[in-house]
Amino acid sequence: MLGHSLSVAPIGVRMLRLLFGGMFDKCYLCGKGNKTLHQLDVNQYICEDCIKKQERKKKQRPRGSKRGWNDLVSPTDFKTFIGQEPIKQELTTILKATKVHGIPVQHVLFSGGFGLGKTTLARIFADMVGDNEYITAVNIRDERDFPKSQVVIVDEIHTIRDEEWLLTVMDKGAQTILGATTTAGSLSGPLRSRFVSLVLQPYSVEELQVMVKGAAKNLKYDCPEYVSYEVARRGKTVARIALFLFKRVYDRVILNDGKVTPELLDTWFADMKIDPDGLDNADRAYISCLSDKPIGLQNLSAMTGLDRLTLEETIEPYLLTHGFVKRTPRGRILGDRKPAKVWESNVKG
Repeated sequence: MLGHSLSVAPIGVRMLRLLFGGMFDKCYLCGKGNKTLHQLDVNQYICEDCIKKQERKKKQRPRGSKRGWNDLVSPTDFKTFIGQEPIKQELTTILKATKVHGIPVQHVLFSGGFGLGKTTLARIFADMVGDNEYITAVNIRDERDFPKSQVVIVDEIHTIRDEEWLLTVMDKGAQTILGATTTAGSLSGPLRSRFVSLVLQPYSVEELQVMVKGAAKNLKYDCPEYVSYEVARRGKTVARIALFLFKRVYDRVILNDGKVTPELLDTWFADMKIDPDGLDNADRAYISCLSDKPIGLQNLSAMTGLDRLTLEETIEPYLLTHGFVKRTPRGRILGDRKPAKVWESNVKG
């Protein structure tokens, strides 16, 4: 008897929705319910007119506009996004499961160092899920500023002014929030616990080289193997650094009628003051302040003229992980690894 009652209930719910659903279901964008609706999630619908508007919006480009550098080098799907395989696999699993059980996609937090592709990966995933919008957290004052799209990408989510209303939005389940941050630890426990947390890792030289080759292909430039390798090894394990360094090399290739040699490439890197490990003037200034005696971050900031946040988030990570600098309880000291001498001679020259 109990089994019988349980089997009847779902049928009754489906029948009620079939008979009366059209009276209550409305497009979540325009609010109209008198048009053909397509179900996005359990309780979320969108009309055909809004679908067409969204498609036109994606295809539109301002008259006379040109594709920028980011448009040319940024991946558009998981296949063209190099590296971060475990994260891509987890996102694929989330999406496949959602299509089976019908429960809205979970909120996801993308964290890791700068330039690793957190926002790019979030955009790719958002496009796979459905209608989406992008916003920077610092521009959100309260819930009234928050987009109404099915998926919302919140960049720099650690800068959000008030978490309370966002927690409410997340708990309602009508929208999927994709957060991106370099400092996941600065989020409160209640906010962080509502996300599936995915941490992006630094890239290998081989992965960066594939990225550089991909960017060259998009530019219709037949990039020599040694060029892509020398750029990648100077990329400091960061996609953004490697790709922008390639842009600087590509500019010089174009101005040199498309010609480049290993010797010429070395000269260009010397002019840029970038050594084979990717160290630049800012790195050199930091290292020159260190010795075997510990020095605090505040003093380093005063000596280099760089603010503490820049030192901690931009300069130090690569130097620490690659042995140029050591962190002790009393401060920073020189690491066992020394900058390449060729870099010193290039700077002096």
